Amino acid sequence: MATKNEAPVGFNRLNAVFAWWGLSGADNTGKLDGQFKRFQAFASDLQKAYGETYSAQMSSLLGANERIGRSLLEFVRCRRPQDVVAAESSVMAAILEETSLQTKTWLELSQKVQECCANMARESASEISQWENETLMSEAVSRHLSRTLG
Repeated sequence: MATKNEAPVGFNRLNAVFAWWGLSGADNTGKLDGQFKRFQAFASDLQKAYGETYSAQMSSLLGANERIGRSLLEFVRCRRPQDVVAAESSVMAAILEETSLQTKTWLELSQKVQECCANMARESASEISQWENETLMSEAVSRHLSRTLG
């Protein structure tokens, strides 16, 4: 059962967490919520990008396996040396196309991850700049009040 003393201790711990994050007191929960929401959106965007990449890789791999399988069957039908060269060329073309598709997929993933990270950094920098401006304004007001009243 909760006692009267537990609530302030809980708030003190929460305030200590806020202080560690650079926030002063429980009145800044909106800022903390904003950070969590931004991180959640970041993680969601990354998860979506990885899921799309996985799907594209699997689709590409299944298509390549089917194509290579058909190309390998061409070896059975070979009657002349030219047929063997054509079958080999078909297998190599399938392998090279698959490699190209995989490279393209990984490039797209790296671009998406880069965009997600850049957006996260941009938003964080903007928020830090805003906090800095608020702090500077607060300090200026405080100095002005101390000169005026002191």
